[in-house]
Amino acid sequence: MEGAVSHEGNRKTERWAAGSITAYLCLVLILMLSLISGTIASVRNAHARVMTACAMEQGLYSLFAGYDRTLLGQYELFFYNGGDKSGVWKPETMSRKVAETAGEVLSPTASGMGILSGSLSGGQVTEVYLGGYRLATDEEGSAFSRQICEAMKASLGTYGIQQLSQKLRGEQETLKRQEDGQSGYEEEEVLKQYEESKQPEEGTEKTEGEGESGNGTPSEPDQKQPVPEDFVNPIEVIQKVMKMGILGLVLPEGQALSQGETGVSFLASKRELQSGFGMAECGKELSFVDKMLSSEYILWKFPCFTSKEKKEGLQCQVEYVLCGKNSDQDNLAGTVNRLLALREAANLVYLAKDAQKQGEMEAMAGVIAASFGVPAAMPVVKMALAVCWAFAESILDLRELLDGGKVALFKTAESWQLSLEQLPKLLETGDQSRKNAPGGMEYSDYLRLLLMQKSGKAVTFGAMDLVEYNMRTEQQQPGFRLDCCVDELEAGFTAVIGKREYEITRNYGYEMQGAA
Repeated sequence: MEGAVSHEGNRKTERWAAGSITAYLCLVLILMLSLISGTIASVRNAHARVMTACAMEQGLYSLFAGYDRTLLGQYELFFYNGGDKSGVWKPETMSRKVAETAGEVLSPTASGMGILSGSLSGGQVTEVYLGGYRLATDEEGSAFSRQICEAMKASLGTYGIQQLSQKLRGEQETLKRQEDGQSGYEEEEVLKQYEESKQPEEGTEKTEGEGESGNGTPSEPDQKQPVPEDFVNPIEVIQKVMKMGILGLVLPEGQALSQGETGVSFLASKRELQSGFGMAECGKELSFVDKMLSSEYILWKFPCFTSKEKKEGLQCQVEYVLCGKNSDQDNLAGTVNRLLALREAANLVYLAKDAQKQGEMEAMAGVIAASFGVPAAMPVVKMALAVCWAFAESILDLRELLDGGKVALFKTAESWQLSLEQLPKLLETGDQSRKNAPGGMEYSDYLRLLLMQKSGKAVTFGAMDLVEYNMRTEQQQPGFRLDCCVDELEAGFTAVIGKREYEITRNYGYEMQGAA
Protein backbone atom coordinates (compact mmCIF):
# COMPACT_ATOMS: atom_id res chain seq x y z
CA MET A 1 0.00 0.00 0.00
CA GLU A 2 2.74 2.36 0.87
CA GLY A 3 4.46 1.54 -2.30
CA ALA A 4 1.30 2.16 -4.14
CA VAL A 5 0.73 5.19 -2.16
CA SER A 6 4.25 6.12 -2.74
CA HIS A 7 3.86 5.33 -6.32
CA GLU A 8 0.60 7.23 -6.44
CA GLY A 9 2.25 10.02 -4.57
CA ASN A 10 5.06 9.97 -7.03
CA ARG A 11 2.61 10.17 -9.90
CA LYS A 12 0.92 13.08 -8.26
CA THR A 13 4.27 14.72 -7.89
CA GLU A 14 5.07 14.01 -11.48
CA ARG A 15 1.77 15.46 -12.64
CA TRP A 16 2.31 18.57 -10.61
CA ALA A 17 5.80 18.99 -12.08
CA ALA A 18 4.55 18.57 -15.65
CA GLY A 19 1.82 21.14 -15.10
CA SER A 20 4.26 23.71 -13.72
CA ILE A 21 6.50 23.41 -16.82
CA THR A 22 3.55 23.96 -19.22
CA ALA A 23 2.49 27.16 -17.48
CA TYR A 24 6.05 28.47 -17.61
CA LEU A 25 6.32 27.75 -21.30
CA CYS A 26 3.01 29.48 -21.90
CA LEU A 27 4.32 32.60 -20.22
CA VAL A 28 7.50 32.47 -22.25
CA LEU A 29 5.61 31.92 -25.46
CA ILE A 30 3.28 34.80 -24.67
CA LEU A 31 6.28 37.05 -24.16
CA MET A 32 7.92 35.79 -27.33
CA LEU A 33 4.77 36.20 -29.34
CA SER A 34 4.33 39.72 -27.98
CA LEU A 35 7.90 40.53 -28.94
CA ILE A 36 7.50 39.01 -32.38
CA SER A 37 4.20 40.78 -32.86
CA GLY A 38 5.74 44.10 -31.81
CA THR A 39 8.71 43.48 -34.07
CA ILE A 40 6.45 42.69 -36.99
CA ALA A 41 4.41 45.81 -36.32
CA SER A 42 7.59 47.85 -36.08
CA VAL A 43 8.90 46.33 -39.30
CA ARG A 44 5.59 46.96 -41.03
CA ASN A 45 5.65 50.57 -39.81
CA ALA A 46 9.26 51.06 -40.88
CA HIS A 47 8.49 49.38 -44.17
CA ALA A 48 5.54 51.68 -44.68
CA ARG A 49 7.71 54.71 -43.98
CA VAL A 50 10.34 53.48 -46.43
CA MET A 51 7.63 52.85 -49.00
CA THR A 52 6.31 56.35 -48.45
CA ALA A 53 9.76 57.92 -48.82
CA CYS A 54 10.51 55.83 -51.91
CA ALA A 55 7.18 56.75 -53.43
CA MET A 56 7.74 60.46 -52.79
CA GLU A 57 11.25 60.47 -54.21
CA GLN A 58 10.24 58.34 -57.16
CA GLY A 59 7.41 60.74 -57.87
CA LEU A 60 9.73 63.77 -57.83
CA TYR A 61 12.41 62.02 -59.88
CA SER A 62 9.84 60.99 -62.44
CA LEU A 63 8.48 64.54 -62.61
CA PHE A 64 11.86 66.23 -63.04
CA ALA A 65 12.95 63.60 -65.55
CA GLY A 66 10.40 65.23 -67.83
CA TYR A 67 12.61 68.29 -68.39
CA ASP A 68 12.30 70.14 -71.68
CA ARG A 69 14.68 68.28 -74.04
CA THR A 70 14.78 71.10 -76.58
CA LEU A 71 15.69 73.64 -73.92
CA LEU A 72 18.54 71.43 -72.77
CA GLY A 73 19.79 70.64 -76.27
CA GLN A 74 19.72 74.22 -77.51
CA TYR A 75 20.57 76.22 -74.40
CA GLU A 76 22.07 73.82 -71.80
CA LEU A 77 19.17 74.55 -69.43
CA PHE A 78 17.40 72.06 -67.14
CA PHE A 79 13.80 73.13 -66.51
CA TYR A 80 10.52 71.26 -66.22
CA ASN A 81 7.92 73.00 -68.37
CA GLY A 82 4.76 73.25 -66.28
CA GLY A 83 2.73 75.05 -68.92
CA ASP A 84 0.56 73.71 -71.69
CA LYS A 85 1.12 74.28 -75.41
CA SER A 86 -0.59 77.65 -75.27
CA GLY A 87 1.58 78.84 -72.39
CA VAL A 88 -0.99 78.52 -69.60
CA TRP A 89 0.55 77.66 -66.24
CA LYS A 90 -0.72 74.27 -65.01
CA PRO A 91 0.70 73.42 -61.56
CA GLU A 92 -1.92 70.72 -61.09
CA THR A 93 -0.16 68.61 -63.74
CA MET A 94 2.84 68.37 -61.42
CA SER A 95 0.66 67.18 -58.53
CA ARG A 96 -1.00 64.61 -60.77
CA LYS A 97 2.33 63.29 -62.07
CA VAL A 98 3.73 62.90 -58.55
CA ALA A 99 0.53 61.17 -57.38
CA GLU A 100 0.50 58.72 -60.30
CA THR A 101 4.11 57.67 -59.86
CA ALA A 102 3.87 57.47 -56.07
CA GLY A 103 0.71 55.36 -56.37
CA GLU A 104 2.54 52.85 -58.58
CA VAL A 105 5.22 52.47 -55.92
CA LEU A 106 2.75 52.09 -53.05
CA SER A 107 0.51 49.63 -54.91
CA PRO A 108 2.90 47.53 -56.98
CA THR A 109 0.45 44.71 -57.53
CA ALA A 110 -2.08 47.13 -58.96
CA SER A 111 0.38 48.65 -61.39
CA GLY A 112 2.39 45.53 -62.08
CA MET A 113 5.57 47.59 -62.26
CA GLY A 114 6.29 48.72 -58.71
CA ILE A 115 9.73 48.36 -57.19
CA LEU A 116 8.27 46.78 -54.05
CA SER A 117 6.30 43.98 -55.68
CA GLY A 118 5.49 41.31 -53.13
CA SER A 119 5.78 43.73 -50.25
CA LEU A 120 4.21 43.21 -46.85
CA SER A 121 1.41 45.63 -47.48
CA GLY A 122 0.06 47.91 -50.16
CA GLY A 123 -1.15 51.46 -49.88
CA GLN A 124 -2.66 54.32 -51.75
CA VAL A 125 -2.11 58.07 -52.05
CA THR A 126 -5.04 60.02 -50.69
CA GLU A 127 -3.82 63.61 -51.11
CA VAL A 128 -0.95 65.42 -52.89
CA TYR A 129 -0.03 69.04 -52.30
CA LEU A 130 2.65 71.49 -53.48
CA GLY A 131 4.53 73.21 -50.67
CA GLY A 132 6.32 75.61 -53.00
CA TYR A 133 8.22 75.93 -56.27
CA ARG A 134 10.79 78.19 -57.89
CA LEU A 135 10.38 79.29 -61.51
CA ALA A 136 13.13 80.26 -63.93
CA THR A 137 12.15 83.93 -63.79
CA ASP A 138 11.79 84.24 -60.00
CA GLU A 139 14.06 86.66 -58.12
CA GLU A 140 15.07 88.45 -61.32
CA GLY A 141 15.94 85.18 -63.04
CA SER A 142 18.26 83.82 -60.33
CA ALA A 143 17.70 80.17 -61.31
CA PHE A 144 18.15 80.96 -65.00
CA SER A 145 21.32 82.93 -64.29
CA ARG A 146 22.71 80.16 -62.08
CA GLN A 147 22.19 77.55 -64.77
CA ILE A 148 23.83 79.53 -67.57
CA CYS A 149 26.81 80.23 -65.31
CA GLU A 150 27.09 76.51 -64.53
CA ALA A 151 26.90 75.71 -68.25
CA MET A 152 29.76 78.13 -68.98
CA LYS A 153 31.88 76.75 -66.13
CA ALA A 154 31.49 73.29 -67.60
CA SER A 155 32.33 74.60 -71.07
CA LEU A 156 35.31 76.85 -70.24
CA GLY A 157 36.86 75.07 -67.28
CA THR A 158 38.78 76.73 -64.47
CA TYR A 159 41.75 77.74 -66.62
CA GLY A 160 39.58 79.22 -69.36
CA ILE A 161 37.63 81.28 -66.83
CA GLN A 162 40.84 82.62 -65.29
CA GLN A 163 42.27 83.60 -68.68
CA LEU A 164 39.07 85.29 -69.80
CA SER A 165 38.76 87.13 -66.49
CA GLN A 166 42.30 88.49 -66.70
CA LYS A 167 41.77 89.59 -70.31
CA LEU A 168 38.50 91.36 -69.52
CA ARG A 169 39.87 93.13 -66.45
CA GLY A 170 42.78 94.44 -68.50
CA GLU A 171 40.47 95.70 -71.25
CA GLN A 172 38.19 97.38 -68.74
CA GLU A 173 41.13 99.16 -67.12
CA THR A 174 42.20 100.41 -70.56
CA LEU A 175 38.68 101.71 -71.24
CA LYS A 176 38.66 103.49 -67.88
CA ARG A 177 41.94 105.24 -68.67
CA GLN A 178 40.62 106.25 -72.08
CA GLU A 179 37.46 107.72 -70.58
CA ASP A 180 39.53 109.67 -68.06
CA GLY A 181 41.84 110.91 -70.82
CA GLN A 182 38.86 112.15 -72.85
CA SER A 183 38.02 114.73 -70.18
CA GLY A 184 37.82 118.19 -71.73
CA TYR A 185 36.96 116.84 -75.18
CA GLU A 186 33.18 116.51 -74.88
CA GLU A 187 32.08 116.55 -78.50
CA GLU A 188 29.03 118.80 -78.26
CA GLU A 189 30.70 121.34 -75.99
CA VAL A 190 33.86 121.55 -78.12
CA LEU A 191 31.92 122.06 -81.36
CA LYS A 192 29.71 124.65 -79.67
CA GLN A 193 32.80 126.61 -78.61
CA TYR A 194 34.15 126.27 -82.13
CA GLU A 195 31.01 127.83 -83.63
CA GLU A 196 31.17 130.70 -81.14
CA SER A 197 34.83 131.34 -81.92
CA LYS A 198 34.17 131.81 -85.63
CA GLN A 199 32.69 135.28 -85.09
CA PRO A 200 35.00 137.98 -83.62
CA GLU A 201 33.57 140.27 -80.96
CA GLU A 202 33.05 143.56 -82.78
CA GLY A 203 32.99 147.00 -81.14
CA THR A 204 34.92 145.83 -78.11
CA GLU A 205 37.22 148.53 -76.77
CA LYS A 206 40.70 147.30 -75.97
CA THR A 207 42.72 148.51 -73.07
CA GLU A 208 46.08 150.18 -73.31
CA GLY A 209 48.76 147.81 -74.49
CA GLU A 210 46.18 145.41 -75.98
CA GLY A 211 45.86 146.77 -79.49
CA GLU A 212 44.84 150.40 -78.86
CA SER A 213 45.93 152.65 -81.78
CA GLY A 214 48.26 155.61 -81.34
CA ASN A 215 45.43 158.18 -81.34
CA GLY A 216 43.53 156.33 -78.58
CA THR A 217 40.71 154.92 -80.79
CA PRO A 218 39.77 151.23 -80.58
CA SER A 219 41.50 149.01 -83.13
CA GLU A 220 39.57 147.07 -85.74
CA PRO A 221 39.22 143.30 -85.43
CA ASP A 222 41.96 141.24 -87.07
CA GLN A 223 41.41 140.90 -90.79
CA LYS A 224 40.64 137.45 -92.18
CA GLN A 225 43.71 135.88 -93.72
CA PRO A 226 43.51 134.30 -97.17
CA VAL A 227 43.78 130.52 -97.41
CA PRO A 228 44.79 128.32 -100.34
CA GLU A 229 42.08 127.95 -102.96
CA ASP A 230 41.98 124.16 -102.60
CA PHE A 231 41.80 124.26 -98.80
CA VAL A 232 38.67 122.71 -97.30
CA ASN A 233 37.92 123.15 -93.62
CA PRO A 234 37.56 119.53 -92.40
CA ILE A 235 35.60 120.60 -89.33
CA GLU A 236 32.75 121.91 -91.46
CA VAL A 237 32.67 118.70 -93.51
CA ILE A 238 32.76 116.34 -90.52
CA GLN A 239 30.04 118.32 -88.74
CA LYS A 240 27.74 117.59 -91.67
CA VAL A 241 28.74 113.91 -91.60
CA MET A 242 27.89 113.75 -87.89
CA LYS A 243 24.30 114.66 -88.69
CA MET A 244 23.86 111.72 -91.06
CA GLY A 245 22.31 108.40 -90.04
CA ILE A 246 24.89 106.30 -88.24
CA LEU A 247 24.08 103.02 -90.00
CA GLY A 248 24.53 104.62 -93.40
CA LEU A 249 28.01 105.69 -92.34
CA VAL A 250 29.30 102.44 -90.89
CA LEU A 251 27.64 99.58 -92.80
CA PRO A 252 30.17 98.09 -95.25
CA GLU A 253 29.31 98.29 -98.91
CA GLY A 254 27.13 95.39 -99.98
CA GLN A 255 26.07 94.49 -96.42
CA ALA A 256 22.29 94.18 -96.16
CA LEU A 257 20.60 95.10 -92.90
CA SER A 258 18.21 92.54 -91.47
CA GLN A 259 14.61 93.71 -91.16
CA GLY A 260 13.85 91.27 -88.35
CA GLU A 261 11.50 92.33 -85.57
CA THR A 262 10.27 90.78 -82.35
CA GLY A 263 7.14 91.27 -80.32
CA VAL A 264 8.95 92.75 -77.34
CA SER A 265 5.77 93.19 -75.30
CA PHE A 266 5.26 89.40 -75.13
CA LEU A 267 8.76 88.59 -73.88
CA ALA A 268 9.80 87.99 -70.28
CA SER A 269 11.31 91.41 -69.59
CA LYS A 270 8.19 93.29 -70.70
CA ARG A 271 5.22 91.27 -69.44
CA GLU A 272 3.85 90.48 -65.99
CA LEU A 273 5.36 87.17 -64.91
CA GLN A 274 4.07 84.17 -62.98
CA SER A 275 5.89 83.78 -59.69
CA GLY A 276 6.66 80.83 -57.46
CA PHE A 277 6.16 80.63 -53.71
CA GLY A 278 7.29 78.92 -50.55
CA MET A 279 11.00 78.67 -51.43
CA ALA A 280 13.97 80.27 -49.68
CA GLU A 281 15.39 83.21 -51.61
CA CYS A 282 18.62 82.45 -53.44
CA GLY A 283 18.96 85.51 -55.65
CA LYS A 284 22.07 87.65 -55.31
CA GLU A 285 23.86 90.42 -57.16
CA LEU A 286 25.95 88.95 -59.96
CA SER A 287 29.67 89.00 -59.29
CA PHE A 288 32.20 90.05 -61.93
CA VAL A 289 32.79 86.41 -62.88
CA ASP A 290 29.04 85.64 -63.00
CA LYS A 291 28.41 88.60 -65.29
CA MET A 292 31.38 87.61 -67.43
CA LEU A 293 30.03 84.05 -67.77
CA SER A 294 26.55 85.36 -68.59
CA SER A 295 27.99 87.63 -71.29
CA GLU A 296 30.03 84.78 -72.71
CA TYR A 297 26.92 82.57 -72.77
CA ILE A 298 25.05 85.21 -74.78
CA LEU A 299 27.89 85.46 -77.31
CA TRP A 300 27.97 81.64 -77.52
CA LYS A 301 24.27 80.95 -77.96
CA PHE A 302 22.93 83.96 -79.87
CA PRO A 303 23.93 85.57 -83.19
CA CYS A 304 25.07 89.13 -83.79
CA PHE A 305 25.43 91.26 -86.93
CA THR A 306 28.70 89.63 -88.01
CA SER A 307 27.62 86.03 -87.37
CA LYS A 308 28.05 83.83 -90.41
CA GLU A 309 24.88 81.88 -89.70
CA LYS A 310 21.90 83.93 -90.81
CA LYS A 311 18.43 83.13 -89.58
CA GLU A 312 14.91 84.32 -90.18
CA GLY A 313 13.50 86.90 -87.84
CA LEU A 314 15.69 88.67 -85.33
CA GLN A 315 19.32 88.45 -86.47
CA CYS A 316 21.06 91.01 -84.21
CA GLN A 317 20.24 89.16 -80.99
CA VAL A 318 23.29 90.12 -78.94
CA GLU A 319 22.55 93.71 -79.89
CA TYR A 320 19.01 93.17 -78.57
CA VAL A 321 20.42 92.36 -75.12
CA LEU A 322 22.31 95.67 -75.24
CA CYS A 323 19.45 97.86 -76.47
CA GLY A 324 16.16 95.96 -76.02
CA LYS A 325 14.49 97.47 -79.09
CA ASN A 326 11.88 95.85 -81.29
CA SER A 327 13.87 95.67 -84.54
CA ASP A 328 17.33 94.70 -85.76
CA GLN A 329 17.78 98.17 -87.23
CA ASP A 330 17.16 99.94 -83.92
CA ASN A 331 19.26 97.49 -81.93
CA LEU A 332 22.19 97.72 -84.33
CA ALA A 333 22.00 101.52 -84.43
CA GLY A 334 22.01 101.72 -80.64
CA THR A 335 24.95 99.33 -80.39
CA VAL A 336 26.94 101.16 -83.06
CA ASN A 337 26.41 104.48 -81.29
CA ARG A 338 27.85 102.98 -78.09
CA LEU A 339 30.80 101.56 -79.96
CA LEU A 340 31.32 104.91 -81.66
CA ALA A 341 31.57 106.64 -78.29
CA LEU A 342 33.99 103.98 -77.09
CA ARG A 343 36.22 104.29 -80.16
CA GLU A 344 36.13 108.10 -80.13
CA ALA A 345 37.44 108.11 -76.56
CA ALA A 346 40.28 105.75 -77.50
CA ASN A 347 41.20 107.76 -80.60
CA LEU A 348 41.12 111.09 -78.76
CA VAL A 349 43.50 109.73 -76.13
CA TYR A 350 45.90 108.63 -78.86
CA LEU A 351 45.75 111.99 -80.64
CA ALA A 352 46.51 113.77 -77.37
CA LYS A 353 49.69 111.70 -76.95
CA ASP A 354 51.00 111.73 -80.53
CA ALA A 355 53.35 114.71 -80.90
CA GLN A 356 53.39 114.56 -84.70
CA LYS A 357 49.62 114.67 -84.99
CA GLN A 358 49.47 117.44 -82.39
CA GLY A 359 51.77 119.47 -84.62
CA GLU A 360 49.62 118.79 -87.69
CA MET A 361 46.46 119.88 -85.88
CA GLU A 362 48.13 123.00 -84.52
CA ALA A 363 49.29 124.08 -87.97
CA MET A 364 45.87 123.54 -89.56
CA ALA A 365 44.08 125.16 -86.61
CA GLY A 366 46.23 128.26 -87.11
CA VAL A 367 45.18 128.46 -90.75
CA ILE A 368 41.49 128.00 -89.93
CA ALA A 369 41.56 130.54 -87.08
CA ALA A 370 43.31 133.05 -89.32
CA SER A 371 40.68 132.53 -91.99
CA PHE A 372 38.10 133.57 -89.39
CA GLY A 373 40.12 136.64 -88.50
CA VAL A 374 40.38 135.31 -84.93
CA PRO A 375 43.91 133.95 -84.39
CA ALA A 376 43.22 133.69 -80.66
CA ALA A 377 40.65 130.99 -81.42
CA MET A 378 43.39 128.58 -82.49
CA PRO A 379 43.26 126.42 -79.29
CA VAL A 380 39.49 125.96 -79.63
CA VAL A 381 39.83 125.15 -83.33
CA LYS A 382 42.56 122.64 -82.51
CA MET A 383 40.26 120.86 -80.04
CA ALA A 384 37.48 120.79 -82.65
CA LEU A 385 39.92 119.30 -85.15
CA ALA A 386 40.83 116.58 -82.65
CA VAL A 387 37.17 115.74 -82.06
CA CYS A 388 36.44 115.56 -85.79
CA TRP A 389 39.56 113.53 -86.53
CA ALA A 390 38.74 111.03 -83.77
CA PHE A 391 35.15 110.78 -85.06
CA ALA A 392 36.25 110.10 -88.64
CA GLU A 393 38.81 107.52 -87.49
CA SER A 394 36.09 105.84 -85.42
CA ILE A 395 33.81 105.60 -88.44
CA LEU A 396 36.51 103.62 -90.25
CA ASP A 397 37.01 101.49 -87.13
CA LEU A 398 33.33 100.56 -87.09
CA ARG A 399 33.28 99.81 -90.80
CA GLU A 400 36.18 97.43 -90.29
CA LEU A 401 34.51 95.74 -87.32
CA LEU A 402 31.18 95.30 -89.09
CA ASP A 403 33.04 93.90 -92.10
CA GLY A 404 34.52 91.15 -89.94
CA GLY A 405 37.90 92.79 -89.32
CA LYS A 406 39.79 93.63 -86.14
CA VAL A 407 40.55 96.96 -84.51
CA ALA A 408 43.08 97.52 -81.73
CA LEU A 409 41.62 98.73 -78.45
CA PHE A 410 44.41 101.31 -78.21
CA LYS A 411 45.83 102.76 -81.43
CA THR A 412 49.48 103.08 -82.45
CA ALA A 413 51.09 104.99 -85.29
CA GLU A 414 51.00 101.79 -87.37
CA SER A 415 47.32 101.04 -86.74
CA TRP A 416 46.11 104.64 -87.25
CA GLN A 417 44.22 104.85 -90.54
CA LEU A 418 43.18 108.36 -91.55
CA SER A 419 45.41 111.38 -92.20
CA LEU A 420 44.25 114.90 -91.39
CA GLU A 421 44.20 115.85 -95.08
CA GLN A 422 41.82 112.96 -95.83
CA LEU A 423 39.06 114.17 -93.48
CA PRO A 424 37.15 116.23 -96.07
CA LYS A 425 36.92 113.14 -98.32
CA LEU A 426 35.97 110.65 -95.63
CA LEU A 427 32.85 109.41 -97.43
CA GLU A 428 34.52 109.20 -100.86
CA THR A 429 37.90 107.65 -100.15
CA GLY A 430 37.82 106.67 -96.49
CA ASP A 431 37.58 102.92 -97.14
CA GLN A 432 40.89 103.03 -99.00
CA SER A 433 42.62 103.83 -95.71
CA ARG A 434 40.97 101.09 -93.65
CA LYS A 435 43.32 98.68 -91.89
CA ASN A 436 42.75 95.33 -90.27
CA ALA A 437 44.71 94.99 -87.02
CA PRO A 438 45.71 91.29 -86.75
CA GLY A 439 46.28 91.52 -83.01
CA GLY A 440 43.19 93.61 -82.37
CA MET A 441 39.66 92.87 -81.22
CA GLU A 442 36.74 91.60 -83.30
CA TYR A 443 33.21 92.97 -83.24
CA SER A 444 32.15 90.27 -80.77
CA ASP A 445 35.01 91.24 -78.44
CA TYR A 446 33.71 94.80 -78.33
CA LEU A 447 30.20 93.48 -77.70
CA ARG A 448 31.57 91.58 -74.71
CA LEU A 449 32.88 94.86 -73.26
CA LEU A 450 29.50 96.51 -73.78
CA LEU A 451 27.70 93.58 -72.14
CA MET A 452 29.97 93.91 -69.12
CA GLN A 453 28.84 97.52 -68.75
CA LYS A 454 25.20 96.43 -68.44
CA SER A 455 23.64 95.52 -65.12
CA GLY A 456 23.38 91.84 -64.22
CA LYS A 457 19.59 92.08 -64.26
CA ALA A 458 19.54 93.58 -67.77
CA VAL A 459 21.85 90.87 -69.11
CA THR A 460 19.82 88.07 -67.50
CA PHE A 461 16.45 89.33 -68.74
CA GLY A 462 17.87 89.97 -72.20
CA ALA A 463 19.02 86.36 -72.39
CA MET A 464 15.64 85.11 -71.13
CA ASP A 465 13.89 87.16 -73.81
CA LEU A 466 16.01 85.58 -76.52
CA VAL A 467 15.46 82.04 -75.23
CA GLU A 468 11.70 82.61 -75.29
CA TYR A 469 11.82 84.24 -78.74
CA ASN A 470 13.87 81.45 -80.31
CA MET A 471 11.89 78.65 -78.67
CA ARG A 472 8.72 80.14 -80.11
CA THR A 473 9.99 80.95 -83.60
CA GLU A 474 12.59 78.25 -84.28
CA GLN A 475 11.44 75.31 -82.16
CA GLN A 476 7.72 75.56 -82.98
CA GLN A 477 6.65 76.15 -79.38
CA PRO A 478 4.53 79.29 -79.76
CA GLY A 479 3.31 79.17 -76.16
CA PHE A 480 6.72 78.74 -74.53
CA ARG A 481 7.21 80.88 -71.40
CA LEU A 482 10.11 80.77 -68.98
CA ASP A 483 7.81 81.70 -66.12
CA CYS A 484 6.20 78.28 -66.59
CA CYS A 485 9.56 76.52 -66.22
CA VAL A 486 10.24 74.94 -62.81
CA ASP A 487 13.71 74.77 -61.31
CA GLU A 488 12.89 73.50 -57.81
CA LEU A 489 9.81 72.01 -56.16
CA GLU A 490 8.63 71.08 -52.69
CA ALA A 491 5.82 68.52 -52.67
CA GLY A 492 4.15 66.22 -50.19
CA PHE A 493 1.39 63.65 -49.96
CA THR A 494 -0.70 61.69 -47.48
CA ALA A 495 -0.91 57.93 -47.95
CA VAL A 496 -2.84 55.14 -46.23
CA ILE A 497 -0.88 51.91 -45.78
CA GLY A 498 -2.62 49.17 -43.90
CA LYS A 499 -4.74 50.96 -41.35
CA ARG A 500 -2.34 53.81 -40.71
CA GLU A 501 -1.93 57.19 -42.37
CA TYR A 502 1.49 58.54 -43.33
CA GLU A 503 2.52 62.01 -44.48
CA ILE A 504 5.79 63.05 -46.11
CA THR A 505 7.29 66.17 -47.73
CA ARG A 506 10.34 66.36 -49.97
CA ASN A 507 12.21 69.09 -51.84
CA TYR A 508 13.92 68.50 -55.16
CA GLY A 509 15.54 70.69 -57.80
CA TYR A 510 17.99 70.59 -60.68
CA GLU A 511 20.74 72.17 -58.59
CA MET A 512 20.30 69.97 -55.54
CA GLN A 513 19.75 66.29 -54.93
CA GLY A 514 16.50 65.44 -53.17
CA ALA A 515 16.76 66.26 -49.47
CA ALA A 516 14.56 65.38 -46.56
